Amino acid sequence: MLQKFGARTEAREIAKIAIAMKIAELMFSWIIVSFKSVGTCFLAKVQNCVVCISPHELPYDTLKHWPPMTYRNNSAPTQEAIATFADYLKTENNSKQPRELQPWIPFCEGRCAFCYFPVNCEKQNVASYIEALKKALYFYSESRYVQSSDFNELYVGGGSPSVLSEKQIIDVMDYCRGNFNMTEDCTTKFTACTFSLTDKKIRLLASHEVDQLDIGVQTFDDTFRRNLMLRDGSSDAKLKLKAVKKNGLCLSIDLLYNLPGQTVEQWKEDIRQALELEVESVDCYPLDLYADTPLAKRIATGELPSTGDYKKELEMYLEAYKIFKENGYFPTCHNRFSRIKEDLGKPSSEVVGTGAGFFMGHIGNFQYSDIEDVRDYMTSVQQGSFPLTSLATLSREDEMRKAMMLIYVRVPVDREKFKAQFGKFPEEAFPDAIKSLKQKGLIEVKDDKIRLSEKGDPWRFNIAWEFFK
Repeated sequence: MLQKFGARTEAREIAKIAIAMKIAELMFSWIIVSFKSVGTCFLAKVQNCVVCISPHELPYDTLKHWPPMTYRNNSAPTQEAIATFADYLKTENNSKQPRELQPWIPFCEGRCAFCYFPVNCEKQNVASYIEALKKALYFYSESRYVQSSDFNELYVGGGSPSVLSEKQIIDVMDYCRGNFNMTEDCTTKFTACTFSLTDKKIRLLASHEVDQLDIGVQTFDDTFRRNLMLRDGSSDAKLKLKAVKKNGLCLSIDLLYNLPGQTVEQWKEDIRQALELEVESVDCYPLDLYADTPLAKRIATGELPSTGDYKKELEMYLEAYKIFKENGYFPTCHNRFSRIKEDLGKPSSEVVGTGAGFFMGHIGNFQYSDIEDVRDYMTSVQQGSFPLTSLATLSREDEMRKAMMLIYVRVPVDREKFKAQFGKFPEEAFPDAIKSLKQKGLIEVKDDKIRLSEKGDPWRFNIAWEFFK
Protein backbone atom coordinates (compact mmCIF):
# COMPACT_ATOMS: atom_id res chain seq x y z
CA MET A 1 0.00 0.00 0.00
CA LEU A 2 2.82 2.39 0.87
CA GLN A 3 4.42 1.56 -2.47
CA LYS A 4 1.12 2.42 -4.14
CA PHE A 5 1.09 5.84 -2.48
CA GLY A 6 4.72 6.42 -3.46
CA ALA A 7 4.16 5.50 -7.08
CA ARG A 8 1.48 8.15 -7.31
CA THR A 9 3.75 11.02 -6.28
CA GLU A 10 5.31 12.96 -9.13
CA ALA A 11 9.00 13.79 -9.10
CA ARG A 12 8.54 17.43 -8.22
CA GLU A 13 6.36 16.48 -5.27
CA ILE A 14 9.00 14.06 -4.00
CA ALA A 15 11.45 16.93 -3.71
CA LYS A 16 8.93 19.00 -1.77
CA ILE A 17 8.21 16.10 0.56
CA ALA A 18 11.91 15.49 1.18
CA ILE A 19 12.38 19.13 2.16
CA ALA A 20 9.29 19.05 4.37
CA MET A 21 10.45 15.89 6.14
CA LYS A 22 13.88 17.40 6.73
CA ILE A 23 12.27 20.49 8.26
CA ALA A 24 10.10 18.25 10.42
CA GLU A 25 13.20 16.32 11.51
CA LEU A 26 15.00 19.52 12.49
CA MET A 27 11.98 20.63 14.48
CA PHE A 28 12.01 17.51 16.64
CA SER A 29 14.56 18.74 19.16
CA TRP A 30 12.35 19.19 22.19
CA ILE A 31 12.28 15.50 22.97
CA ILE A 32 12.23 14.88 26.67
CA VAL A 33 9.76 16.46 29.02
CA SER A 34 9.32 15.29 32.60
CA PHE A 35 7.15 16.50 35.41
CA LYS A 36 8.37 16.35 38.99
CA SER A 37 5.60 17.51 41.31
CA VAL A 38 3.11 20.34 41.61
CA GLY A 39 4.85 23.70 41.91
CA THR A 40 8.16 22.59 40.40
CA CYS A 41 9.51 23.04 36.91
CA PHE A 42 9.04 21.33 33.60
CA LEU A 43 12.41 20.04 32.47
CA ALA A 44 12.87 20.09 28.73
CA LYS A 45 15.99 18.68 27.16
CA VAL A 46 16.62 20.81 24.08
CA GLN A 47 19.42 19.20 22.09
CA ASN A 48 22.28 19.26 24.62
CA CYS A 49 20.80 21.91 26.93
CA VAL A 50 18.35 21.56 29.79
CA VAL A 51 15.82 24.37 30.04
CA CYS A 52 13.80 24.95 33.21
CA ILE A 53 10.28 26.23 32.52
CA SER A 54 8.24 27.34 35.51
CA PRO A 55 4.54 26.33 35.40
CA HIS A 56 3.48 29.99 35.44
CA GLU A 57 5.49 30.49 32.22
CA LEU A 58 3.22 28.20 30.21
CA PRO A 59 1.70 30.26 27.38
CA TYR A 60 -1.91 29.35 28.26
CA ASP A 61 -3.76 28.08 31.31
CA THR A 62 -5.74 25.48 29.35
CA LEU A 63 -5.38 23.34 26.23
CA LYS A 64 -8.11 23.94 23.68
CA HIS A 65 -9.41 20.88 21.84
CA TRP A 66 -11.41 22.47 19.01
CA PRO A 67 -10.38 25.07 16.42
CA PRO A 68 -12.49 28.05 15.35
CA MET A 69 -14.79 28.00 12.33
CA THR A 70 -16.39 24.61 12.94
CA TYR A 71 -20.05 23.68 12.61
CA ARG A 72 -20.38 24.65 16.28
CA ASN A 73 -19.95 28.28 15.29
CA ASN A 74 -22.40 28.30 12.36
CA SER A 75 -26.03 29.41 12.54
CA ALA A 76 -29.16 27.85 11.08
CA PRO A 77 -29.53 28.69 7.37
CA THR A 78 -32.07 31.18 6.10
CA GLN A 79 -33.97 30.53 2.89
CA GLU A 80 -32.03 33.38 1.29
CA ALA A 81 -28.71 31.81 2.32
CA ILE A 82 -29.76 28.40 0.95
CA ALA A 83 -30.79 30.02 -2.34
CA THR A 84 -27.40 31.75 -2.58
CA PHE A 85 -25.68 28.42 -1.89
CA ALA A 86 -27.74 26.70 -4.59
CA ASP A 87 -26.92 29.49 -7.08
CA TYR A 88 -23.21 29.09 -6.36
CA LEU A 89 -23.45 25.38 -7.21
CA LYS A 90 -24.69 26.42 -10.67
CA THR A 91 -21.37 28.13 -11.43
CA GLU A 92 -18.29 26.63 -13.08
CA ASN A 93 -15.44 25.55 -10.83
CA ASN A 94 -12.15 26.69 -12.32
CA SER A 95 -9.94 25.70 -9.40
CA LYS A 96 -7.84 22.54 -9.55
CA GLN A 97 -7.22 22.37 -5.81
CA PRO A 98 -7.61 18.92 -4.15
CA ARG A 99 -11.14 18.03 -3.05
CA GLU A 100 -12.60 15.39 -0.80
CA LEU A 101 -15.95 13.61 -1.10
CA GLN A 102 -17.54 12.48 2.17
CA PRO A 103 -20.66 10.28 2.24
CA TRP A 104 -21.66 10.12 5.91
CA ILE A 105 -22.96 6.96 7.63
CA PRO A 106 -24.24 7.83 11.15
CA PHE A 107 -24.92 4.30 12.37
CA CYS A 108 -23.08 2.48 15.18
CA GLU A 109 -23.49 -0.81 17.04
CA GLY A 110 -23.97 1.20 20.23
CA ARG A 111 -23.02 4.50 21.79
CA CYS A 112 -19.65 4.55 23.56
CA ALA A 113 -19.63 6.07 27.05
CA PHE A 114 -17.69 9.16 25.97
CA CYS A 115 -19.42 9.77 22.62
CA TYR A 116 -21.13 13.12 22.08
CA PHE A 117 -21.62 12.79 18.32
CA PRO A 118 -25.11 12.39 16.81
CA VAL A 119 -24.78 8.69 16.01
CA ASN A 120 -27.76 6.39 15.48
CA CYS A 121 -27.72 2.99 17.17
CA GLU A 122 -31.20 1.77 16.15
CA LYS A 123 -30.16 0.68 12.67
CA GLN A 124 -33.82 0.29 11.70
CA ASN A 125 -33.69 2.68 8.78
CA VAL A 126 -30.38 1.76 7.20
CA ALA A 127 -31.70 0.74 3.79
CA SER A 128 -34.01 3.79 3.55
CA TYR A 129 -31.21 6.04 4.77
CA ILE A 130 -28.80 4.84 2.07
CA GLU A 131 -31.37 5.66 -0.61
CA ALA A 132 -31.80 9.15 0.89
CA LEU A 133 -28.01 9.56 1.11
CA LYS A 134 -27.62 8.73 -2.58
CA LYS A 135 -30.38 11.17 -3.46
CA ALA A 136 -28.65 13.93 -1.46
CA LEU A 137 -25.35 13.08 -3.14
CA TYR A 138 -27.19 13.37 -6.47
CA PHE A 139 -28.20 16.97 -5.60
CA TYR A 140 -24.49 17.81 -5.54
CA SER A 141 -23.28 15.55 -8.37
CA GLU A 142 -25.75 17.10 -10.83
CA SER A 143 -24.64 20.64 -10.10
CA ARG A 144 -22.38 22.43 -12.58
CA TYR A 145 -19.88 23.24 -9.84
CA VAL A 146 -19.36 19.61 -8.82
CA GLN A 147 -19.43 18.32 -12.39
CA SER A 148 -16.50 20.64 -13.12
CA SER A 149 -14.63 19.44 -10.00
CA ASP A 150 -12.21 16.55 -9.53
CA PHE A 151 -11.92 14.61 -6.28
CA ASN A 152 -8.67 13.06 -5.12
CA GLU A 153 -10.08 11.49 -1.94
CA LEU A 154 -13.20 9.51 -1.10
CA TYR A 155 -13.74 9.30 2.65
CA VAL A 156 -16.62 7.17 3.94
CA GLY A 157 -17.13 8.60 7.42
CA GLY A 158 -19.51 8.46 10.34
CA GLY A 159 -20.46 6.78 12.77
CA SER A 160 -19.16 3.36 11.97
CA PRO A 161 -19.82 2.57 8.30
CA SER A 162 -18.55 -0.96 8.97
CA VAL A 163 -21.99 -1.76 10.48
CA LEU A 164 -23.37 -1.79 6.92
CA SER A 165 -23.74 -5.07 5.10
CA GLU A 166 -21.23 -6.00 2.43
CA LYS A 167 -23.77 -5.15 -0.28
CA GLN A 168 -24.55 -1.75 1.27
CA ILE A 169 -20.86 -0.87 1.58
CA ILE A 170 -20.26 -1.53 -2.10
CA ASP A 171 -23.47 0.28 -3.04
CA VAL A 172 -22.33 3.51 -1.35
CA MET A 173 -18.80 3.42 -2.77
CA ASP A 174 -19.92 2.50 -6.29
CA TYR A 175 -22.48 5.30 -6.30
CA CYS A 176 -19.85 7.86 -5.34
CA ARG A 177 -17.35 6.61 -7.89
CA GLY A 178 -19.98 6.47 -10.62
CA ASN A 179 -21.41 9.95 -10.09
CA PHE A 180 -18.40 12.10 -9.16
CA ASN A 181 -15.18 12.80 -11.06
CA MET A 182 -12.51 10.84 -9.22
CA THR A 183 -8.87 11.37 -10.18
CA GLU A 184 -6.87 8.37 -11.34
CA ASP A 185 -4.90 8.38 -8.11
CA CYS A 186 -7.94 8.99 -5.88
CA THR A 187 -7.41 7.62 -2.37
CA THR A 188 -10.32 5.85 -0.66
CA LYS A 189 -10.54 5.77 3.13
CA PHE A 190 -13.17 3.96 5.15
CA THR A 191 -14.10 4.42 8.81
CA ALA A 192 -14.68 1.31 10.90
CA CYS A 193 -14.90 -0.13 14.38
CA THR A 194 -13.31 -3.46 15.22
CA PHE A 195 -16.54 -4.92 16.66
CA SER A 196 -18.45 -4.75 13.35
CA LEU A 197 -15.45 -5.31 11.09
CA THR A 198 -15.54 -8.94 9.96
CA ASP A 199 -12.82 -10.76 8.04
CA LYS A 200 -15.19 -10.90 5.06
CA LYS A 201 -15.67 -7.12 5.12
CA ILE A 202 -11.93 -6.55 5.37
CA ARG A 203 -11.31 -8.71 2.29
CA LEU A 204 -14.18 -6.95 0.48
CA LEU A 205 -12.78 -3.50 1.19
CA ALA A 206 -9.29 -4.57 0.12
CA SER A 207 -10.64 -5.96 -3.17
CA HIS A 208 -12.66 -2.81 -3.95
CA GLU A 209 -9.76 -0.34 -4.05
CA VAL A 210 -10.01 0.92 -0.48
CA ASP A 211 -6.59 2.23 0.50
CA GLN A 212 -6.93 2.87 4.23
CA LEU A 213 -9.12 1.95 7.17
CA ASP A 214 -9.57 4.52 9.95
CA ILE A 215 -10.47 2.65 13.12
CA GLY A 216 -11.44 4.04 16.52
CA VAL A 217 -9.50 1.76 18.84
CA GLN A 218 -9.39 4.37 21.67
CA THR A 219 -7.31 2.16 24.03
CA PHE A 220 -5.87 -1.34 24.29
CA ASP A 221 -6.40 -1.49 28.06
CA ASP A 222 -9.39 -3.76 28.79
CA THR A 223 -10.35 -1.93 31.99
CA PHE A 224 -10.50 1.37 30.16
CA ARG A 225 -12.29 -0.30 27.23
CA ARG A 226 -15.04 -1.45 29.60
CA ASN A 227 -15.28 2.03 31.14
CA LEU A 228 -15.64 3.50 27.65
CA MET A 229 -18.30 0.87 26.78
CA LEU A 230 -16.33 -0.44 23.82
CA ARG A 231 -17.90 -3.64 22.64
CA ASP A 232 -14.95 -5.96 22.24
CA GLY A 233 -11.81 -6.73 24.18
CA SER A 234 -8.29 -5.74 23.32
CA SER A 235 -7.30 -9.19 22.04
CA ASP A 236 -10.20 -9.38 19.60
CA ALA A 237 -9.60 -5.81 18.46
CA LYS A 238 -5.94 -6.51 17.75
CA LEU A 239 -6.82 -9.58 15.71
CA LYS A 240 -8.96 -7.39 13.45
CA LEU A 241 -6.16 -4.81 13.11
CA LYS A 242 -3.71 -7.54 12.15
CA ALA A 243 -6.16 -8.82 9.54
CA VAL A 244 -6.37 -5.31 8.06
CA LYS A 245 -2.59 -5.22 7.69
CA LYS A 246 -2.48 -8.78 6.33
CA ASN A 247 -4.87 -7.77 3.54
CA GLY A 248 -2.56 -4.96 2.42
CA LEU A 249 -4.59 -2.00 3.69
CA CYS A 250 -3.07 1.02 5.37
CA LEU A 251 -4.20 1.31 8.96
CA SER A 252 -4.90 4.50 10.89
CA ILE A 253 -6.22 4.26 14.43
CA ASP A 254 -7.62 6.67 17.02
CA LEU A 255 -6.30 6.60 20.58
CA LEU A 256 -7.72 8.57 23.52
CA TYR A 257 -5.56 9.84 26.35
CA ASN A 258 -6.11 11.48 29.73
CA LEU A 259 -8.80 8.91 30.47
CA PRO A 260 -10.25 8.72 34.02
CA GLY A 261 -7.51 7.31 36.27
CA GLN A 262 -5.08 6.75 33.37
CA THR A 263 -1.39 7.03 34.23
CA VAL A 264 1.35 8.18 31.92
CA GLU A 265 2.73 4.64 31.89
CA GLN A 266 -0.63 3.21 30.83
CA TRP A 267 -0.79 5.77 28.01
CA LYS A 268 2.72 4.85 26.90
CA GLU A 269 1.67 1.19 26.84
CA ASP A 270 -1.18 2.04 24.43
CA ILE A 271 1.34 3.78 22.19
CA ARG A 272 3.72 0.82 22.42
CA GLN A 273 1.01 -1.60 21.30
CA ALA A 274 0.08 0.66 18.39
CA LEU A 275 3.71 0.69 17.26
CA GLU A 276 3.92 -3.07 17.66
CA LEU A 277 1.03 -3.39 15.19
CA GLU A 278 2.98 -1.24 12.69
CA VAL A 279 0.06 1.09 12.02
CA GLU A 280 0.63 3.78 9.41
CA SER A 281 -0.75 6.59 11.57
CA VAL A 282 -2.31 7.32 14.95
CA ASP A 283 -4.73 10.15 15.76
CA CYS A 284 -4.19 11.00 19.43
CA TYR A 285 -7.16 12.77 21.00
CA PRO A 286 -7.37 14.12 24.56
CA LEU A 287 -10.62 13.01 26.14
CA ASP A 288 -13.40 15.58 25.81
CA LEU A 289 -15.99 15.19 28.57
CA TYR A 290 -19.58 16.21 27.87
CA ALA A 291 -21.98 16.41 30.81
CA ASP A 292 -24.74 14.22 29.38
CA THR A 293 -22.49 11.27 28.45
CA PRO A 294 -22.47 8.12 30.61
CA LEU A 295 -18.74 8.55 31.27
CA ALA A 296 -19.17 12.10 32.59
CA LYS A 297 -22.03 10.99 34.83
CA ARG A 298 -19.97 8.17 36.36
CA ILE A 299 -17.17 10.61 37.08
CA ALA A 300 -19.63 13.11 38.60
CA THR A 301 -21.01 10.48 40.99
CA GLY A 302 -17.52 9.37 42.05
CA GLU A 303 -17.86 5.94 40.46
CA LEU A 304 -14.82 6.72 38.34
CA PRO A 305 -11.85 9.01 39.08
CA SER A 306 -11.62 12.35 37.31
CA THR A 307 -9.41 13.02 34.34
CA GLY A 308 -6.08 14.79 34.80
CA ASP A 309 -5.71 18.55 34.52
CA TYR A 310 -4.29 20.27 31.46
CA LYS A 311 -0.72 19.87 32.74
CA LYS A 312 -1.11 16.10 32.87
CA GLU A 313 -2.72 16.20 29.45
CA LEU A 314 0.28 18.17 28.19
CA GLU A 315 2.65 15.66 29.73
CA MET A 316 0.88 12.77 28.01
CA TYR A 317 0.91 14.56 24.66
CA LEU A 318 4.62 15.29 24.89
CA GLU A 319 5.34 11.66 25.76
CA ALA A 320 3.46 10.63 22.62
CA TYR A 321 5.34 13.25 20.59
CA LYS A 322 8.69 11.91 21.76
CA ILE A 323 7.88 8.22 21.31
CA PHE A 324 6.37 8.58 17.85
CA LYS A 325 9.27 10.76 16.70
CA GLU A 326 11.77 8.16 17.88
CA ASN A 327 9.91 5.55 15.81
CA GLY A 328 9.80 7.46 12.53
CA TYR A 329 6.40 9.15 12.78
CA PHE A 330 5.90 12.89 12.28
CA PRO A 331 3.15 15.18 13.62
CA THR A 332 0.64 16.21 10.98
CA CYS A 333 -3.02 17.11 10.43
CA HIS A 334 -5.05 17.96 13.54
CA ASN A 335 -3.90 15.30 15.99
CA ARG A 336 -2.03 12.75 13.90
CA PHE A 337 1.35 11.08 14.00
CA SER A 338 2.03 9.45 10.65
CA ARG A 339 4.66 7.71 8.58
CA ILE A 340 2.75 8.25 5.30
CA LYS A 341 4.47 11.00 3.31
CA GLU A 342 1.20 12.18 1.77
CA ASP A 343 -0.02 13.17 5.23
CA LEU A 344 2.54 15.98 5.19
CA GLY A 345 0.64 17.80 2.46
CA LYS A 346 -1.95 20.53 2.59
CA PRO A 347 -5.45 19.27 3.47
CA SER A 348 -8.24 19.26 0.89
CA SER A 349 -9.29 22.77 -0.10
CA GLU A 350 -12.94 21.70 -0.21
CA VAL A 351 -15.04 18.93 1.29
CA VAL A 352 -18.26 18.01 -0.50
CA GLY A 353 -20.36 15.70 1.59
CA THR A 354 -23.72 14.86 3.05
CA GLY A 355 -25.36 12.61 5.62
CA ALA A 356 -27.15 12.81 8.95
CA GLY A 357 -24.71 14.52 11.30
CA PHE A 358 -22.19 15.40 8.58
CA PHE A 359 -20.39 18.56 9.71
CA MET A 360 -17.35 19.23 7.55
CA GLY A 361 -18.87 20.71 4.38
CA HIS A 362 -16.83 23.41 2.64
CA ILE A 363 -17.60 24.57 -0.90
CA GLY A 364 -16.22 27.88 -2.15
CA ASN A 365 -16.73 30.37 0.65
CA PHE A 366 -19.56 28.33 2.19
CA GLN A 367 -19.30 26.08 5.23
CA TYR A 368 -22.18 23.76 6.07
CA SER A 369 -23.39 20.87 8.16
CA ASP A 370 -26.38 18.57 7.79
CA ILE A 371 -29.42 17.69 9.90
CA GLU A 372 -28.41 15.29 12.67
CA ASP A 373 -31.55 13.20 13.16
CA VAL A 374 -31.75 10.35 10.63
CA ARG A 375 -35.52 10.59 10.09
CA ASP A 376 -35.48 14.38 9.74
CA TYR A 377 -32.57 14.12 7.31
CA MET A 378 -34.46 11.62 5.15
CA THR A 379 -37.61 13.76 5.21
CA SER A 380 -35.71 16.84 4.06
CA VAL A 381 -34.07 14.92 1.20
CA GLN A 382 -37.38 13.37 0.12
CA GLN A 383 -38.81 16.89 -0.10
CA GLY A 384 -36.06 17.80 -2.55
CA SER A 385 -34.18 20.11 -0.19
CA PHE A 386 -30.54 20.30 0.78
CA PRO A 387 -30.67 18.74 4.29
CA LEU A 388 -28.73 21.58 5.92
CA THR A 389 -28.82 22.47 9.60
CA SER A 390 -26.16 25.20 9.43
CA LEU A 391 -24.68 27.32 6.68
CA ALA A 392 -22.10 30.08 6.90
CA THR A 393 -20.77 32.39 4.21
CA LEU A 394 -17.15 33.32 4.84
CA SER A 395 -16.19 36.97 4.50
CA ARG A 396 -12.82 38.08 3.17
CA GLU A 397 -11.62 38.45 6.76
CA ASP A 398 -12.88 34.94 7.52
CA GLU A 399 -10.95 33.64 4.52
CA MET A 400 -7.77 35.30 5.83
CA ARG A 401 -8.31 33.75 9.23
CA LYS A 402 -8.94 30.36 7.66
CA ALA A 403 -5.70 30.69 5.69
CA MET A 404 -3.81 31.30 8.94
CA MET A 405 -5.45 28.23 10.47
CA LEU A 406 -3.22 26.05 8.30
CA ILE A 407 -0.74 26.52 11.13
CA TYR A 408 -2.74 24.36 13.51
CA VAL A 409 -2.77 21.44 11.03
CA ARG A 410 1.03 21.79 10.87
CA VAL A 411 1.09 23.32 7.37
CA PRO A 412 3.26 26.45 6.98
CA VAL A 413 1.63 29.67 5.75
CA ASP A 414 3.48 31.07 2.74
CA ARG A 415 3.72 34.84 3.23
CA GLU A 416 3.99 35.68 -0.46
CA LYS A 417 1.04 33.48 -1.44
CA PHE A 418 -1.00 35.01 1.37
CA LYS A 419 -0.24 38.50 0.06
CA ALA A 420 -1.02 37.49 -3.51
CA GLN A 421 -4.43 36.25 -2.39
CA PHE A 422 -5.36 38.96 0.12
CA GLY A 423 -3.23 41.98 -0.80
CA LYS A 424 -1.29 42.08 2.46
CA PHE A 425 1.19 39.98 4.42
CA PRO A 426 -0.05 37.93 7.40
CA GLU A 427 1.73 40.23 9.85
CA GLU A 428 -0.12 43.17 8.31
CA ALA A 429 -3.48 41.40 8.56
CA PHE A 430 -2.89 40.12 12.11
CA PRO A 431 -0.11 42.26 13.64
CA ASP A 432 -0.98 41.73 17.31
CA ALA A 433 -1.51 37.97 17.07
CA ILE A 434 1.67 37.30 15.12
CA LYS A 435 3.78 39.60 17.30
CA SER A 436 2.52 37.94 20.48
CA LEU A 437 2.93 34.38 19.16
CA LYS A 438 6.48 35.11 17.97
CA GLN A 439 7.42 36.68 21.32
CA LYS A 440 6.13 33.58 23.11
CA GLY A 441 8.13 31.36 20.77
CA LEU A 442 5.02 29.55 19.55
CA ILE A 443 5.50 30.34 15.84
CA GLU A 444 8.55 31.06 13.74
CA VAL A 445 9.31 32.40 10.26
CA LYS A 446 11.65 30.36 8.08
CA ASP A 447 12.08 30.50 4.31
CA ASP A 448 9.37 33.19 4.19
CA LYS A 449 6.86 30.77 5.73
CA ILE A 450 5.12 31.06 9.08
CA ARG A 451 4.99 27.76 10.90
CA LEU A 452 4.46 26.27 14.32
CA SER A 453 7.54 26.08 16.47
CA GLU A 454 8.07 22.85 18.34
CA LYS A 455 7.21 24.69 21.53
CA GLY A 456 3.97 25.81 19.92
CA ASP A 457 2.88 22.38 18.66
CA PRO A 458 0.98 21.30 21.81
CA TRP A 459 -0.82 24.67 21.82
CA ARG A 460 -1.80 24.67 18.13
CA PHE A 461 -5.56 24.90 18.80
CA ASN A 462 -5.01 27.81 21.18
CA ILE A 463 -2.84 29.45 18.52
CA ALA A 464 -5.61 29.14 15.91
CA TRP A 465 -7.95 31.08 18.19
CA GLU A 466 -5.48 33.98 18.40
CA PHE A 467 -6.51 35.03 14.89
CA PHE A 468 -10.12 35.39 16.00
CA LYS A 469 -9.62 37.87 18.85
